[in-house]
Amino acid sequence: MDRIPSLHRRTKALQHAPLQSGLILSFTTVRHPPSGFGVEPYTVALIELQNGQRVLAQLTRNTMPPAIGATVVPHLRKIRTMQNGLCVNDLKYEVVMKKTEPIFTVTSYVLAVSGPSGVGKTTITRSLMSLFASYAEQVPIVTTRKAKKGDSEPYTHVSEEKFEAMIASGDIISHTAMPSASESRRYGYRRKDIEAIWVKGKLPIVVTEIHLLTGLVKALGRRAILSCGLLPPGHSRRSMLSALLHRLRTRGRDTEEQIEERLKIAEADLRAFDDHAHLFDHLIVNDSLETCVEAVHEIAVMRR
Repeated sequence: MDRIPSLHRRTKALQHAPLQSGLILSFTTVRHPPSGFGVEPYTVALIELQNGQRVLAQLTRNTMPPAIGATVVPHLRKIRTMQNGLCVNDLKYEVVMKKTEPIFTVTSYVLAVSGPSGVGKTTITRSLMSLFASYAEQVPIVTTRKAKKGDSEPYTHVSEEKFEAMIASGDIISHTAMPSASESRRYGYRRKDIEAIWVKGKLPIVVTEIHLLTGLVKALGRRAILSCGLLPPGHSRRSMLSALLHRLRTRGRDTEEQIEERLKIAEADLRAFDDHAHLFDHLIVNDSLETCVEAVHEIAVMRR
């Protein structure tokens, strides 16, 4: 329940307090506002003020589009209307200047997104790339498999002989083979691709699994990897596999034989979260795409 005296004191305090600008650390859009907040979607941002304090606040409408690292300035505005018709005022922040440089320094680390097939790694990574915009880049995957229509990952296709030569020369620092009855499927990451992204001052993002993650840790060191493991919803391993089966069938990209093959790999991937717990900094259940993306995004932004 709204307490009118406390709201009045809050408004008076804001009128006399020194107002500080800040930087946007993360933001999200509330598309279905709760009662009293109008019917139009609005944006809420996590803002770091000049004094280091962090606040959650609405952004003003009809201004520059929000962006991570953008500068915002405060204004006292109406934020909602109570049931008795009285207006509640608070600070809203206006975006006044975008920041093209990253708000954190990438100190030579890699963001690794891991999880079983069907858990949503590709979709989440695409969303992360749109959020990180100018200061993150997905690391290309070197593979021996043939290019396929609809491929969305940044693949570098090579022959078996070339792949072996790249391992022998130390060019590929992490690699694995995926079981397949139809073709050779080997995957790896090159050191030079990761280092090229660091040189740009950007954050490398890899979509990986336990063997590739182990190889990256061995080559780059555990502290150089910020790893997020993605879990399907479910209270048991069986229910998680059931959720994955539903997703794999729904997306319609695989035959039943391929789905069965992927589920066997997925079961091993789920066991890996327990057997190799030391390789994961965070485990996140992907039961809501938007919530999951925001969680991974905030984890990466908070590591400076």
